[in-house]
Amino acid sequence: MLSLLEAVAEPPATAEQATSWVDKRGTLLHPGMQQLQSAIDSHLAFVARIAAANGARNQQQGAVMSEALGQGLASEGIDMQRMQRDPAYAQSVQERIRRMSPAEQMAFAQRMSQPLNSDRRFVNQAQAMVEDAPAMRAAASAGEAYVRAQPQRLAQASAIWAEAEKEVERIRARRLVAGVPKPATEWDNIGCDKACRGQWDAYAAKMLPLMIARDTEILAVRRAALQRQRAAVLAELKSADQHLSASAYGAASRSDVNQSAIVAYDQAAIAEIVALRERTIDAVKSAAIVAHCGKQLVLVPLAACS
Repeated sequence: MLSLLEAVAEPPATAEQATSWVDKRGTLLHPGMQQLQSAIDSHLAFVARIAAANGARNQQQGAVMSEALGQGLASEGIDMQRMQRDPAYAQSVQERIRRMSPAEQMAFAQRMSQPLNSDRRFVNQAQAMVEDAPAMRAAASAGEAYVRAQPQRLAQASAIWAEAEKEVERIRARRLVAGVPKPATEWDNIGCDKACRGQWDAYAAKMLPLMIARDTEILAVRRAALQRQRAAVLAELKSADQHLSASAYGAASRSDVNQSAIVAYDQAAIAEIVALRERTIDAVKSAAIVAHCGKQLVLVPLAACS
């Protein structure tokens, strides 16, 4: 778990360096971040197998309970299969139970539950929850608290990025001054002759570095936001890593409640790492656009980068 967080690479320092992370189409090239996605997928598959095993166990428990219920009903002269297919018969059984006194109903329920209580295949979930290993109970308790606090963590992350993007807007709103006049005729206009294109080249030579510098400044703002986001989740992910490792992700738990809480704990923690990875990649992609396109983006801003 913690190794996945540590594998989220720090974004590059400049827009020019961002071009080594992604190609012109925005496809991720960074080997470490590619490997991280594979590692996350493998981890999720591992925990999913644990959850699937729990699901299979629940199905088995359901079959045991159904079998025991049939035995209990049969001991009272009630045909469970007929009840399922014959509404009139089912209603007559219900009427029979309703006519019983409270004491008779309690005795009836005790006789009905006897086959289940004596079946060693049946796991009493209330008992299993209490008797689970200490590491399982601790992980489940920590997981429940972590999941309850997730909306608050999401709100904190949103606040970090809202502040960062306001700063980005302020940077983008500043007018870039190339120091040379921008040609009046569009570069791709049929009337833009050789002299006109020369003027555009001179303009692009001055404007492009300013645009790239602006993207580097924006990248720095987003780098700082990413560092704040990482710091905000680090302590709790360290704790999650300890609990999840100690409990082996709930694989040996006999308690459905505990195991479900442990699996949910892992999913919520992994979501923090995925969010940090995606934010990092988005920041780098944005920073690399102008540096990748070069002066083409100055000459024909709306054209596709080629």
